[in-house]
Formats: sequence, C-alpha cells, structure tokens
Amino acid sequence: MDFVDKLRAKPVVQKAEKFFPAVAFLAGFSWDSITLGQKIDQSDLAFLLAYYVGALILVVLLSAHLEHPEGWTKERLQAAKTATPRKPPVQPAAPQKPPVQPATVKPAAKAPQPSTFAASAKFSAVAGKMANMAKPATTVVASKIKNVADASTAEAQKFANKIGYESTSVPKNAIVVHHRFLDREWSDVWKSRFTWMMQFCFGSMYSALVVCYFKSSGSLASLILVLMLAVLLVGNEFLQKKYESFGVSLAFFCLLGTMFMNFTIPHLVHRIGFIWFFLSTLASFGVCVGIQRLSHHKKRVLIAPAIISTALVVAYVMNWVPPVPLVLKQQMVCQNFDRTNYSCDVDVPTFLQTIGVKLPSVHRIDGAEVYFLSSVYAPADLKAELEYRWYLKDEKTGNYKLIDKVSSGRMVMRGGREAGYRSYTKKKNPPAGRYRVETAYKNGAVIGSQKFEIFDDGPAEKGFARDSLQ
Repeated sequence: MDFVDKLRAKPVVQKAEKFFPAVAFLAGFSWDSITLGQKIDQSDLAFLLAYYVGALILVVLLSAHLEHPEGWTKERLQAAKTATPRKPPVQPAAPQKPPVQPATVKPAAKAPQPSTFAASAKFSAVAGKMANMAKPATTVVASKIKNVADASTAEAQKFANKIGYESTSVPKNAIVVHHRFLDREWSDVWKSRFTWMMQFCFGSMYSALVVCYFKSSGSLASLILVLMLAVLLVGNEFLQKKYESFGVSLAFFCLLGTMFMNFTIPHLVHRIGFIWFFLSTLASFGVCVGIQRLSHHKKRVLIAPAIISTALVVAYVMNWVPPVPLVLKQQMVCQNFDRTNYSCDVDVPTFLQTIGVKLPSVHRIDGAEVYFLSSVYAPADLKAELEYRWYLKDEKTGNYKLIDKVSSGRMVMRGGREAGYRSYTKKKNPPAGRYRVETAYKNGAVIGSQKFEIFDDGPAEKGFARDSLQ
C-alpha cells in the first residue's frame, strides 16, 4: 500500500488518473459496439443480468437511513443503561467550626498547675496532627471521585458518538423501534464506495443498451430515445455524488430496469409486443416499490419512477421505442424477383448513389413489378409479425404520405437465422416518383426504412445487375 500511495503521489500519475474514467468509458463502449454489434448471445444477457442485480443490491444498500432518529432500539437502551455515568457518592459534610464568641473580660484566673498545662499542650499537638492527616485524605477522595466522573463522561461520549446521539440519557417519551439492517447511516467512505460501484453498473448497462437499441432504431423518434440513452451514458460519468440521494438512484434504476427487461424478456418468451413491454415496465416499477417498502422510505420517492414508467409506456404506444431485439440486416429495391434464391435485377449504382448523396433508383421496364426485399434478424425461436408501409412523396408539400400497408400470414418471422429472416413486398405499375418503404413490427415501431426513386424512362444509364439477399 505504501508503494501504491507513493506512486499515486507522483505528478505524472496524478495527471494520468484524470483520464482513467474517460479511457474506461471509451474502452467499454467500444467493446460493446464490437461484440453486441455483431450478435447477442446468452453470455451477453448473463452479463447484463449481473449488472442489473449488482445495481439492485447497491440501490437497496443506499436506501438505508435512520427511520426514527429519535428512536431507541433494545440494544441502544441496554447500552445507554451501561454507559450512563453514575452519580458521585455524597461526600460527608465537613465539620463546621464553632462560631467565634465575642471576647469578654474575665477575671484573672489562677495560674494553671504544671500538670494541667502539659495535658492541654499534648491534646493540641494531637489535634493538629489529626487535622494535617485529614486534609490529604480529603483531597485524595475528591481526586478519585473526579477521576471516576471523568471516566464515566468519556465512556458516555464514546457511546454517544457511536450511535449518533448527543446524550445517553433515555428520555421518558423514547420511541422503542425494532432493529433493522437498513435502519442505519453509512459513513462517507462507504457511501463513496457504493456510489462508485453503482456508477460502474449503470455505465455498463447504458453502454450495452445504447448499442442494442441503436441497432433496432429505424425512425427519427426511436433514434431520439437512443440519443437520450447516449446522453445519460456520458452524464453517468459525472453523477457519482448524485447517486448518494436514494430518490435519484431509484429513478435511474427504474429507467434502466425497464429498458433492460424490455430487451431481455423477448429472448425468454420468444415474443414481442405491447403486452410484454407493459409487463417489463410493471416488473421494473414493482421492484422499485419493493425497495421502497423494504427501506421504509416515504412514498414520494416513487413519484419519479412512476413518471418514467408512464412516459415509457406512452412512448411505446407512439412507436418511439425501438422494437428490440429485432435488427434490420439488409434491404434492396429491384425488378424480376426470383423467390427461390431471393435474387433480382437492381440498377447499377452511380458514384453519387454509392456514397449516399443520391437516392437509389429503379428504372422500371414496361409491365414489370417493383419489389422491395428486406431481412430482419431476431433471436432463435422468436416469432414476430412484420409489415411493410409504402409512402409516396407529395411534390407539392414535400411530405411522404402513406399509400399502402402490406402484411400477411406468410410474414410471421422466426428468429435464429444469422443473416436474418427474409421477406418481400411488391407493387405493380407504381407511378414514377420518390418512395419510402418501412419494414416494421406489425402495428408497431419501425425496424428500418429505405428511400428510393422510380423512373419510367427505360433502362438505367449503366444497366442492371443481378443481386440477392444473403
């Protein structure tokens, strides 16, 4: 430890330590982007579950507080009785000196006899010795009493510091409470440790969820939700002290719990849809209610989790939540489709089309149908019904208007194929213009979309090429 302390005291190391959080953040996010960006397997879900359980334990620990600061447990009462200083013994009253009598003139007495004078002198000497012996004895007794009182006061103060009370005297109206593990106050050192570990768990979950939800976002609204998660991912690096507040940590835990369960439950039940998202939200909020009841905090700490849960349900109904874990793998628009191998003729792209500056095109041959193909990845055994939404751009307003929805029983996908479940839709004799076709979960959020332009002026400039979905 001395070596570590000396090493950290060096200026170079102190400067480097400032960059450790940023390096760890970028490394973790890059790793999630590489691994989760390719495929989600059981080990990834196990890691996410470990982070969630770790965050749950830390939120419970940070919920600890003194429910009755003025209360006394049985242990405290017993300790108070032991540590209460005893009353010092009552000291015997010092003998009072007889009052000085006023001087009176007495008649001259006869001179005492020698024997009487000797006896009186001896008595005075003995009395003086006794008085001198009494003084140090009284001082010793007083000193011992003072030492006992000081020791009792020190013990009482030690106990008071330990349990957080200014006095160990038990008030008459003391509230006797039952001892609970969460009826306590953590020291600043332990709070710092808990919040640091919570920051790590939250950051790991944010990183994974940003990647997973980004892969499934196919619309601007769902992308906004992903950007919000990304902002929280970055902001998590500066919120360690804020997590000491139980209300703040519980609110973020509710948000992450809902997003985590919405991603994980479809892997377990092999279904997606509103009912499963609602159950995910309800389960996450229920965990927060359980923590509140366990810690005996006031119910107002549930206001933020309730608002977050309600907002997420509304966002899902509005199709703003990406349909995780569905991921669009590939899509194309073409002619002369062959269903046996999912191949068709596509326009050879120009340079501007290749770099994305210009929209892909379809130079339709007379009487040919225009096909739109896509492949969607899903976990093994997951079932989901897809639909295609065709939009045509209104040249007067510049807006895309929905002209058709296509779905059927043959478009119920089954997950597990690495290249994705393949399906298609077609239009016969579509008019020339700009189109947008969305691949979406039926009556749900968009998985992906493609814009293209249809022409009726014969073959493309560079001709056609045969292509196929993987």
